[in-house]
Amino acid sequence: MYSVSNDYRTKMFDQVQTHRLSGTIDTTHSFTESDVIGVSYTGQCSDKKVNIGAVFIGMLKLTFTSDILNRGSYDKKPITISDGLLLGYDENDDPIWEDVPVGTFFVGDAVWRSEGMIDITAYDCLSLMDLPCQIDTSFGTVYSFCKYIETMTGAEFGMTEAQCLALPNGSESILPSVDNDINTYRDLLSYLAAFVGGFAYAGKDGKFYLKTYGNTSVLSIPKNRRISKASYSDYTTFYDAISYTDIRTGVDKVVGDELGTMMTLGPNPFLQSYNLDVQERRLNNILNAIAPMRYTPFAVSLLPAFIALDLSDVVSFPDDYAEETTSGAVMALSWTYNKSVQIKCFGDNPNIADVQSQANKRISALRQTTSQNEMTYYDYANTEALTFGSETEVKIATFRFIAAQMTSVLIFHEFIFDMVSDPDVAGSYEIKYYFNGEEVPYSPEESCGALVAKTNVGGTDYTAGFDAVAFTITRDFFYHLKGIQAGNFNTWEVAIITHGITSTTIDINHVHITLEGQRLYAEEYFGGLLVVEDTLNLIDIGYIDPLAMSDNAEVTEEYVADFLITDNDEIFITDDGDGIILDD
Repeated sequence: MYSVSNDYRTKMFDQVQTHRLSGTIDTTHSFTESDVIGVSYTGQCSDKKVNIGAVFIGMLKLTFTSDILNRGSYDKKPITISDGLLLGYDENDDPIWEDVPVGTFFVGDAVWRSEGMIDITAYDCLSLMDLPCQIDTSFGTVYSFCKYIETMTGAEFGMTEAQCLALPNGSESILPSVDNDINTYRDLLSYLAAFVGGFAYAGKDGKFYLKTYGNTSVLSIPKNRRISKASYSDYTTFYDAISYTDIRTGVDKVVGDELGTMMTLGPNPFLQSYNLDVQERRLNNILNAIAPMRYTPFAVSLLPAFIALDLSDVVSFPDDYAEETTSGAVMALSWTYNKSVQIKCFGDNPNIADVQSQANKRISALRQTTSQNEMTYYDYANTEALTFGSETEVKIATFRFIAAQMTSVLIFHEFIFDMVSDPDVAGSYEIKYYFNGEEVPYSPEESCGALVAKTNVGGTDYTAGFDAVAFTITRDFFYHLKGIQAGNFNTWEVAIITHGITSTTIDINHVHITLEGQRLYAEEYFGGLLVVEDTLNLIDIGYIDPLAMSDNAEVTEEYVADFLITDNDEIFITDDGDGIILDD
């Protein structure tokens, strides 16, 4: 719920309310209720079939009664709008207002009518994400992906990194499976929202957020403060199982008890992991995120001051019908200025959960099969910016992959560097490659930043007006990896060292790498340390000649060929007076 004063909370329940409208278009042109008619807003965070991962675009409709901007100037212009509630009067009999923002929207359609009116349809910042997105194996966290969306679309992200880390799965390091259907940035945001067990929405401040559902009521609304048309289901919806599609196998799998209702996630590309423990942890985090959803579906009309409610707010309705208290989350909200706010909660009937589960299990994604003769492509783009100085090696990309057969890999690099250098120094940079931790004996090096021409006056050289020179360079590099063995993970790392450059900045989406090869697969990077320890006890076997003893340990993983770890221990013979023993 939007943060309002206690006076507002009290006044919003009054049956007689006085409102005012205020707003701006194109940031500088203000308007009030006298300039508009027919103002309404609709938004939602779920379908009637409850789901997570929703990214529904909010819509504002209004009609300007006269020109505010010149004709042809409305397209994509931002509109902010607020609803003010009259709280009372001060000692000077001046009105006391408290305004609640409805949101920030961008004009999508402006229709001029013959009587001089302009019908406006505008959409919130989520509409800015309907742009083509090509992102396959870029690596990062939920926060870095959301900041990447912000950079690429212009829609501002409203959460801090700490807030994202606190979300379910928010601290996971992730990359999408290559077999995905991410076509737009809204698709990408949808999968991220489902990955944290929630939804994405545009806040009243115009920024986008990720949010999960809860079960704590923020407001109790008595029967005599509802307008009309209140309806409530006679069942409570809860979800204790999820179904997801394994893209590699095309098989739908179920996690949970299925005592209530099952929620279908489909082929989420951030849930595809060869590491079954990682996959199970992420799925259980999502399951725990939706567990608090114990809601009774409803549809209720309220007074207009209830625009202070936010999507997913849990509200309760005491003394209704057979139940003492009915509660549910706001999953759809419609506001009409000076008239009403309508809220709805959706849900699934657990009494037919078995039927729904069988239907959900039949939902399967189309799996793109990679045959031995087909080429596979993996694209990398950085989701975080870097700024660094000179003479220090800085890692700018890490790419991990596995080959299903012996193959060769073609690696294409594109880098965009924003550099600042001293005008008297000719700089250079060097690219270093590392394959499985070993430096590749090939390091492209190039000069950059030409010296600024000097002017000679009276025998003295001057570089007038230049303390530093800023420039941008774009470079492409190619490398051919041969003889890649099957069944082992391989790591490709790229680093840069600059010489004579004051500072270098690599912005988001300014590092692009494409791997091309037959039967390649990508995987999350494992940055841990695996320690294997083996102990041999003293063995009393009498006198023998010195010898060496070998010990074998096998490590088997589902997605990698077996490894064989061998250690050789020299055995020394000692005599403690009671016989000869072996001492390892």
